[in-house]
Amino acid sequence: MSGSLAFAIGSLCLIAGGVLVALLLATHSRNAELKRFTALLTLEPQAQLGTTTPGQAQQAAALPTALAHRLRRAGWAPTPRQVLLAVLLFVGSVAAAWVAAGWFAAALAAFSLFLIAVAVLEFRAQRRMRLLADSMLGFLERVRQLLSVGNSLSTALARAVDNSPAIVAQCLSPTIRRINNGTGVAESLERCATELDVYELHLLATAARTNLRFGGSMTAILKNIIENIRKRATVERELRADTTQIRSSAWVLALLPMLVASVVMMMNTDYARWFLVTTTGHKMIAYAVVSQLIGAWLMRLITRTRY
Repeated sequence: MSGSLAFAIGSLCLIAGGVLVALLLATHSRNAELKRFTALLTLEPQAQLGTTTPGQAQQAAALPTALAHRLRRAGWAPTPRQVLLAVLLFVGSVAAAWVAAGWFAAALAAFSLFLIAVAVLEFRAQRRMRLLADSMLGFLERVRQLLSVGNSLSTALARAVDNSPAIVAQCLSPTIRRINNGTGVAESLERCATELDVYELHLLATAARTNLRFGGSMTAILKNIIENIRKRATVERELRADTTQIRSSAWVLALLPMLVASVVMMMNTDYARWFLVTTTGHKMIAYAVVSQLIGAWLMRLITRTRY
């Protein structure tokens, strides 16, 4: 295999990954997303949902638990046609790499596309959940105010969702629908907190469960929760400011090897060809990939803070 062919295979992997990312991003529509996301999480009758077919419900149920959890957090509900297109694109890219350069290039292409898809999904989910967490303080304050003037918890939640940012409405509307359909408030909030895994939602669900079991003033509980969230936000801002340098170093150390490898591959194709056609080169690439993954995991452990 010539050096130019090796460069073509690398370019094909990058192009296929970019197309896959574009396909995933294209599935997100503000209006359709809320309906599909609601259809996956609510217990409403089919006639009221209007946009969910039995096939889509079976597809959601057939997804692995980890994938379904991340799709809910990301707010994505791809249709069967979109899933089929993504699978065909993935298989076509891997097959093209196999025909052009053999099994090792095909495995490398498959691994690269898989990592790209996971990274895009995780980035989208984290960004969306961060936006939801930033909006929860105002949402809880509105709930507290509505409770203080005599509304029930279910009514206060529904009215607060109506007057909250779009991200809160998208994530909590299924919970409000479940409550309206007769599910308990505490159970619905606990399910939402488990699915979205947001700290503020866990606090709200725990408060609702505690109030249901032991009674007391929900307004006072929410006041303490709001104060706790404010203090936590202050600590988080200080931590992010103090760890800016190490987080920047982690990004540089994670991306620099891939950047250098790409530059070397483009400037010296004969050198890159040795890694693709020789057994020793295959072992070196596998060692480099495993080392990169372990290093990225260790840097994430160092820079990640939990409190």
